[in-house]
Amino acid sequence: MTELVLSGCGNCWVLPSLGQLPSLKTLEISCFDKVKMIGGEFYKDDGTDHQGEIPFRSLKTLYISGMPCWEKWESFECDDDDAPFPQLEVLSIWDCPKLRGDFPTFLPSLKDLGIARCEQLGCYLPRAPIIQQLMMFDIQEARMRDVPLSTLESLSISGEQQVEYVFNAMTRTQPTSLTWLEISNCSSAISFPGDSLPPSLRSLSIIDCKNVEFPMQHQQHHSLQKLHIDNSCDSLTSFALPAFPNLKYMRVQRCENLTSLEVSQSQSLQNLSISGCSKLENIRLPASLSELSINRCPLLEERIQKKDPHIWPSISHISYISVYGKQIRNHSTS
Repeated sequence: MTELVLSGCGNCWVLPSLGQLPSLKTLEISCFDKVKMIGGEFYKDDGTDHQGEIPFRSLKTLYISGMPCWEKWESFECDDDDAPFPQLEVLSIWDCPKLRGDFPTFLPSLKDLGIARCEQLGCYLPRAPIIQQLMMFDIQEARMRDVPLSTLESLSISGEQQVEYVFNAMTRTQPTSLTWLEISNCSSAISFPGDSLPPSLRSLSIIDCKNVEFPMQHQQHHSLQKLHIDNSCDSLTSFALPAFPNLKYMRVQRCENLTSLEVSQSQSLQNLSISGCSKLENIRLPASLSELSINRCPLLEERIQKKDPHIWPSISHISYISVYGKQIRNHSTS
């Protein structure tokens, strides 16, 4: 047996002993409504036939989700060399609102860790020396000690504690492989690009972070190609792109105080999407732009539909213009 799915066992109080299945590579556990603890019986049974074998020695992927009463994941006491899950590469835990801890302490092969909607989680994350992707949402107090930033390629974190930890860590150890970063639900003051923005970063998403700022500065970040800002940057009234000279895709959503977007000096921006910016009325766009989408920006929409001479010359070259889902006919590009 290499794959096993256990789901919807609403009357089960404990999980079966699965750790000694020698060929098991993928395990999915979901909707065990009454399970409160995953303990030693999960790793091995009470018999003596397998006492010297490492639990889950072949498992590569473990998904656990929809466990409303699960509170504790009991650690398996052993040395690192005998730790369970020696080949585990993907660990995903979702919708376990009462889970407090603990995780396996050492996962030497783990590359992808995803945790979401586990609001009471308060333990340390596993030591994972080669981790490449880390995603954490709706977790109040999970601790990120010893997360090796140097190996991370993709990082998505939510919450003030996690965001602050990561940015403080990046000031001490610059990530060299990080290409994708998403931060959300943080009220701390953060400035971009700043000294902590990794030079390898290509995509940056900022969601529900009210105190993020983009101060004018001479420092440039040449690798960034995608920028997404959503319901963030309350102090942002105008925006320009001198810090990101190679940006190709930009999406701006729900920036309620934004009145002006001046990006005409960019030589690389190709795609721009703007929505929910009720005060935005002035834009200056570059010749490189080929696609423009605008939704729920009433002041700007009116000026574009009327081809206002103060802004129309800077957008008339764009081959595709969409306003509230309707394409604007642009005869100058026909």
